[in-house]
Amino acid sequence: MQEANVVDITPFLAKHQLPLKYQYLSEQFFIPLAHDILSAKMTGQTMLVAINGCQGSGKTTLADFLVTWVNSNTEFNSVSLSIDDFYLSRDARNELAKDVHPLFASRGVPGTHDTQLMEQTLSALLAGKVGVPLPQFDKLTDDPVPKDQWPSNQKPIDIVFFEGWCVASTPQQPYQLQTPVNELEQLEDADGIWRRCVNSCLANEYQHVFAMADYTIMLKAPSFEDVYAWRLEQEHKLIAKKGQGQGTFDEVSLKRFISHFERITRENLATLAHSVDALLLLDTERDITKMELLADQIAQPLIFTDLDGTLLDHDSYECEVIKPFLAKLNDTGVNVIFNTSKTFAEVTDIQKGLDHHQPFIVENGAAVYIPKDYFKVKPIGCDEYQGYWRFAMTQSTDKLHDDLKQYASQFSHCVRLFSQFSAQEIAELTGLPVDKSELALKRQYSDPVCFSGSNEEKQGLIDAMSQAGYEVLVGGRFIHLTKGNNKGLAQKWLLNQFKKAYRNPFTVIALGDSQNDVAMLKAADTAILINNPGSQVQSQILQKAWQLSEKPAPAGWVQEVSALTIIKARFAAKQEQSHG
Repeated sequence: MQEANVVDITPFLAKHQLPLKYQYLSEQFFIPLAHDILSAKMTGQTMLVAINGCQGSGKTTLADFLVTWVNSNTEFNSVSLSIDDFYLSRDARNELAKDVHPLFASRGVPGTHDTQLMEQTLSALLAGKVGVPLPQFDKLTDDPVPKDQWPSNQKPIDIVFFEGWCVASTPQQPYQLQTPVNELEQLEDADGIWRRCVNSCLANEYQHVFAMADYTIMLKAPSFEDVYAWRLEQEHKLIAKKGQGQGTFDEVSLKRFISHFERITRENLATLAHSVDALLLLDTERDITKMELLADQIAQPLIFTDLDGTLLDHDSYECEVIKPFLAKLNDTGVNVIFNTSKTFAEVTDIQKGLDHHQPFIVENGAAVYIPKDYFKVKPIGCDEYQGYWRFAMTQSTDKLHDDLKQYASQFSHCVRLFSQFSAQEIAELTGLPVDKSELALKRQYSDPVCFSGSNEEKQGLIDAMSQAGYEVLVGGRFIHLTKGNNKGLAQKWLLNQFKKAYRNPFTVIALGDSQNDVAMLKAADTAILINNPGSQVQSQILQKAWQLSEKPAPAGWVQEVSALTIIKARFAAKQEQSHG
């Protein structure tokens, strides 16, 4: 796996008449922003990204860059739309000017867009439809482009970037409308009819459209006073490209035109920054000085879990019971990592049955496996194994066998290694079906001990192997011998890979039921011990900082995870997220 391709933005710079410093901006801010958008995208669902910014702030250029980057670096198909392309025609606005207020003759404010067309177009794209006409507006003629010249999407759209100066804006309270904000309102809207109508439109039909957004970006200017200079530069580019026209402005008319936008722009600068997913702060030269991502401030839950007796019933190993809840967690972006004593063959079989495609840790922290398409970059130190990146934390079983002979030969009459059982015997001992027992025998790094001696002899084995440098863990059925590895160390290594791949912080939740889960539980922010009535050592490892479930697996697992505040918040956010 390689890193995402770097887009050659030279043609992009020429298209938008941009300086070379935009290359730096793309690397410093826009590509990380694109990754954050992708991490927020729900699987199988078209995403609407709203981009807000005052005139001349660079929102159209940003939208075009994001489309270019997404279409070049991912399997997703994206498109950008501007709220400007939904302006009413001059004739329609002139009718509003006669019927409602003269100021509606000028395009721009809420009330001068075809919101019905806007909602229909976005809804069709979000529904995955093909051949959707994409409206175009010609600012040179101050009229929409003829409909027979509108382009359309040739394949379903995965991400829609919708930009505009008032996109995502919210209405003001009635008392805020009483005092004019500029000379235009004071002289041409003395009775406040126009601004109340604009506010009413923004409070109603525009909110229906803005509520579709899944992710919101704001390009925030230092103040409204900078807008005129930025918009004047934008106007000069338009005239240089297409010449003078009905919809272009000189400096005097431009100042009056911008006054139409001042009220809502000032309100956005004061309030909108607190509610967006990504905030890009601009200086007076329109350079980005800082980017603040909401995801950087909200911890992402990352769940590590043991399997037998924790996620799965200790006796039946039933998977179907837990499958719907795991699917629900996955749908809300919560990663559930299996951290188990089971083998690679066993875990891949279980994940296939659960339709669960996540990294996992096997044989009590002996090795970590990551699907090759999971992270953008191959983790350092991994080799490839059957479609996974594998990171080995310890030595092979051969070394363990040699050390048992050297340090614990006196207990050989009490020791039978897992590998010395037949599949039929494993099935009888554990309750696993014979075919599953065969998978359990495919061990690469560990070989659990079935001990048949007295308690004194068991303690002797533990002392001997401990002196040889092994950590001895008493599990539900077997004694596990590990050297230089445990579930906690493997968990920390994999957590670091998540941190490298994603910008947002993580809250680690770990769930286990026996002694070989202790290191994993200790390394977590939230540790949950699942009640296992059959465990002989559970009462010895329960620590005050850990939660203990009332019910055994799998009901106890579902109950405890569901009750976590961070998980309830994810479920609530998913439920609220809708395209209306």
